[in-house]
Amino acid sequence: MEKLRAYRLRRRIAVPLMLAFSVLWLGTMALLTASTQDRLDITVQRIYKDARDDLEEQWSYYEANLENGLGAEAEHILVDNLSSSSLALTDIAEGGMAFVTRDEENHVIQSQLAWGYGHEADVDMGQRWHLRFDNGLDDAGQLELAQWLMEHRLQHWSYTLYPADSWFAEDAAKDPNCDGRYARITGIELPGYAIEVQKVEIVHPDGTTETMVETTTPGEPTITLDLHYVKISSVLLPGLSYSGGELENSPVDMQLRLKNFREAQAIVSRELADEDRVVQTRGGKITGMSSGSSGTMRMVAGQCSTLTAAIEEEQFLYISTFLLTAAVVLLLSGHLSRKVTSPVEELSQQAATGHCRVDGPITELNALAVSFNQAQDQLAGQLRREREFTRAAAHELKTPLAVLRTHAEALREDILPEKREQYLGIVLEECDRMAELVGRLLEFSRLESGAALHREPLEFAGLIREVLEPLELQLEQKQIRLTADLPELPLTGDRERLREVVGNLLSNALRHCPTGGAIRLALTREAGWVCLSVCNDGLPIPAEDLPHLWEPFFRGDRSRSRESGGTGLGLAIVQAAVTAHGGSCSVENIGQGVCFRIRLPLDPDSTSGTAEHA
Repeated sequence: MEKLRAYRLRRRIAVPLMLAFSVLWLGTMALLTASTQDRLDITVQRIYKDARDDLEEQWSYYEANLENGLGAEAEHILVDNLSSSSLALTDIAEGGMAFVTRDEENHVIQSQLAWGYGHEADVDMGQRWHLRFDNGLDDAGQLELAQWLMEHRLQHWSYTLYPADSWFAEDAAKDPNCDGRYARITGIELPGYAIEVQKVEIVHPDGTTETMVETTTPGEPTITLDLHYVKISSVLLPGLSYSGGELENSPVDMQLRLKNFREAQAIVSRELADEDRVVQTRGGKITGMSSGSSGTMRMVAGQCSTLTAAIEEEQFLYISTFLLTAAVVLLLSGHLSRKVTSPVEELSQQAATGHCRVDGPITELNALAVSFNQAQDQLAGQLRREREFTRAAAHELKTPLAVLRTHAEALREDILPEKREQYLGIVLEECDRMAELVGRLLEFSRLESGAALHREPLEFAGLIREVLEPLELQLEQKQIRLTADLPELPLTGDRERLREVVGNLLSNALRHCPTGGAIRLALTREAGWVCLSVCNDGLPIPAEDLPHLWEPFFRGDRSRSRESGGTGLGLAIVQAAVTAHGGSCSVENIGQGVCFRIRLPLDPDSTSGTAEHA
C-alpha cells in the first residue's frame, strides 16, 4: 500500500479554503460575464437596427441620385456611404458588418473593406474620383494597406492629403500631409468616375515617390491621375484617442477584425445565393433583409463575439477581484489555520509531558485529550500490573528456590540416611511446585498473547461432569455437599482450555469452602450466552478486593494465600481463556459465600434451532 504524503495542518486547511474561494470567484465572474454579454447583445441589436435604418436611408439617397441623372456615379456614392456605415460594430470585440443591395436589374452593390476618393485640385473642387481596392487585395494586402495608412495618418480617422494652400487643413504647418505632396493613382477607369486601383504612389515635393499600395487587379491601366486631395479609408483602421495631449492609435486586433468582416461578407454572399438563412442570434451574429418592389433587396449582416467583448470589458474587474480574493483567502486561511493549529501544537507539547488539558477551545481536541489521558492511564495500569506480576512471580519462585538451596546444602553434609530421604522428598516437592508454577505462567502468557484456540463443537454439561469425577473423593473427605443443574447446552470452543477453566473454578471453590459446606453449580442459557455459576459457602471477599481477583498473584484474603495450595494464577488463567473465547467473567458475594460466573457465546446452530422449535 502506497504511503500517504504528510503535509502540515495549515496547508491542509489553506488548500481547501483556496479551492472553495476560487470556485466562488469563478462562479461570480461567470455570472458577471453573462450579465455583461446580455447587455452587449442588446447593444448589438440596437446597432443592427440603426444599420438597417441607415441602409434604407442610403438606398433612398441612391434612388434620388439616379433620378437626378448621376447614373453610375450614384452607385459609387452608395458604396462609399455603406462602407463608412459598416464601421458601427467594430467597438464590440472587433466586430465586422457588411451591406449589400440588389436592384431590379439584379445588379449587386456591396460595402468595401478599403475605399477612398479624391479631387485633382482641392476638396470638392472639380470632379470627385472614387477609388476601389477590394478586387485587387487579398487578406495580406488588406492588412498591409491598413498598416501603412495607420502609420502615415495624422489627425484624421482616414489617411488624408490636402494641397499646401488648402484652407480645409486644420494646421497645415504641423501636418506633413499638407506640404505639397499628392497621390498618383494608376488603374482601370470605371463608369461613373471610379478607378479600380492598381497602384497608389505618394509624390513628395522634392519629386521622390513612395508606394502606398500595389494591388493585383488584372488588366492594363487605362488612367493615371494626380489627386492633390485624397482620402483613403479601411475598416481595419483603429480609432484615435488622446494620450498626453496627442492623438494616438487605439489598440486593435486587425486579424480578428478582418476575420469578422470576412464572415459578415460571407453571410451576405450566402444570402444572395439563397444557400443559408441566418436569423438574429445571441452572441453577436446578426442579419436582416428587407425587400422592395420589383425584386429589389437590401441586407445587412454582422459578426462579432459578445462573449469575447464581455471578457475584455471586465478584465480589470477580473484581475482586481482575483487579487482581492487571493489576499482575503491568504489572510483568512492564515487566521483560521492559526486558530486550529495553535491548540494542536499546544496539545502536542502537553502530550510530550504525558498529560493533556481537557478544557481547551476546540471540542474535538478536548475529546482527543481525554482519549489520550485514558490511554496513558491504561498504559500506566498495564505497566503497574506488569511490574506487580514480575515481583509476584519472583516472590513465588524465591521461596521454593530458597528451600531448594537450603536442603541442597544440607545434603552436602554427612547426615543420617533417613534425613537424606526426607530432604530429597522436599527437594522433589519444591521442584514439582516450581514446574507447576512455570507451566501456569507459560499458559497465562500464551492466552494473553492471543494463542490460537482449537475450536470444536462440544457439550458443555458433559465436559463439566468429566471435570467433577476426579474431585468426588475430596468432596467426600471435606463432607461438602454438591448440587449441580447441568442441562445439555452445546457450544463451540477449545475443549482443553474450557476443561482448565472449569477445573480452576471448582478447585478454587473446593479450596475455600469450609468442611460441611456446599458448592452449587448451575448452567443456564441467557440470550445467546451459556452461563456457568460456581458458588461456594465460605467467608465473603472484601468489596475492594473483588475487581482484583482476576489479576495474577493477587493476594487479598490471607485464606487465599500460597499456603492454601494455590499458585495465584488460576483465576487469571480463567479470565484469559474465557476472554479468548469471546466471553466475560464476574464475581460477587452472596449470603454466606461467594459466586463466580462465566459467560460464553452459545453455539449459533443451537440458538437458531431453539428459536425455530419455540
